[in-house]
Amino acid sequence: MALRSLRPSWVALGLLAMVTLLLAGCSGAAMTPSSWPGVSADSTTAYVASNQAVYAVDLATGAERWRFPAQPDRAIVLFATPTITDDGLVILGDFSRVVYALKASDGSVVWRFDKAKDRYIGGAAMAGDLVLVPCADHTLYALQRASGALVWSFKTKSPLWAAPLVNGEVIYLPAQDHNLYALEARTGKLIWSQDLGGALSDTPVIAGGRLLAGTFGQGLAAVDIRAGKPVFTVPTDGWVWGSPATDEAAAYFGDLAGTARAVSLKDGSTLWTFQPGAPVVASPALGEGLVYFVSSGGLVQARATSDGASKWQVTLAGPTDTDPLLTGDVLLVGVTSSPDVLLAALDPATGAARWTFAPAK
Repeated sequence: MALRSLRPSWVALGLLAMVTLLLAGCSGAAMTPSSWPGVSADSTTAYVASNQAVYAVDLATGAERWRFPAQPDRAIVLFATPTITDDGLVILGDFSRVVYALKASDGSVVWRFDKAKDRYIGGAAMAGDLVLVPCADHTLYALQRASGALVWSFKTKSPLWAAPLVNGEVIYLPAQDHNLYALEARTGKLIWSQDLGGALSDTPVIAGGRLLAGTFGQGLAAVDIRAGKPVFTVPTDGWVWGSPATDEAAAYFGDLAGTARAVSLKDGSTLWTFQPGAPVVASPALGEGLVYFVSSGGLVQARATSDGASKWQVTLAGPTDTDPLLTGDVLLVGVTSSPDVLLAALDPATGAARWTFAPAK
C-alpha cells in the first residue's frame, strides 16, 4: 500500500477551500469541484462515489463490477455517499441537480429526479417507501421509491448537506441554518426545530434517548429526542463535521482542529482524547472494543474504546476524509487525491491491507 505524509497546515487549508467551494456552489457559482469519495456497502459489494462516477467493487477481491456512467461525463460530479436500499437500488445525487436510482446488480438507471434547483452534497435516507434526499437548494425531497415521483418537500432557511436520520415515524433533519428539525415522515410536517448554535453538516445519531449532532459552532450537541431541547454541549476547539459513533456508555468523534475524543453519554464529560496530527472530518467507525478514526493526513487508527490506547495505525496514499465503514470482516476507507488508491480494504484487527482499488483508465 502506498504511503504518504501530509502537513496538517496544508490539509486545513484544503478543507477550508472545500467549505468555500461548497458554499460557492450552493450560491450558484459556476465551478467544477473535486469531491472526496463516499462509501457504502451491502453484503457483497462496496459502492464508492467519486468525482465523475460511482463504482461497484467486489468486497472479497477489490475487482470492479460496474461503474456509472460507463463512459466519463463531465456533467456528473458526485459528492454524496450512495444509499443502498433493501430492494436492490443504489440512490445517489450529483452536482448537476439529478438524483439517480440505479440497479445495484448492474448500475443501470431505474429512474431519475431532476426537479431540484441546486446540487446534492448529502446522501439519501429511507423512510418506508420514501427516499429522502437533502439538497443544497434548502429542500428535503421525499420521493416515491419505485418511481422517483415527488411525494412532499420541506424547505429550510439554508442548504442541506447531510442525510436525515429516520426513527420510526419521525425524521430528524440537520441543516446549515443551525437548526435540527423533527418532521413527520409521512407528510413532512414540522414537529419541532432547535437552533444548535452552528451549521449541521452530518447526520445526527440517537443514543440514550438523545440526539447527538456535530456543529460548526459549539461542538457536539445533545438534544432530548422528544422535546428537542438541549441537554448538554461538548465544546471543541474546531468544527465538528462528522457524526459521533456511540456505544452504551460513550460517544466518539473528532474535530477540524485535530482532536479525537471519547465523551460520556451521561453528561458529555471527556473520557479520553488524542491528536492524530491533522483535522478529523469523517465520522469514526465502531467495532468490537475498537473505534476507528481517519484523519485528513491519511492516517487510519484503531483505538481501544475503553481508554483510547493505540492498537494499530497505517498511513494511506492520500487524505482520508470519508467515513470509514466496517462491513463484514473488512474496514473500508476512501482515499482522496491519489492516482493509486481510491478505496482501501483493511483488516480491522491489524490494519493490514486486504486489497486496494483504483479505477482503470
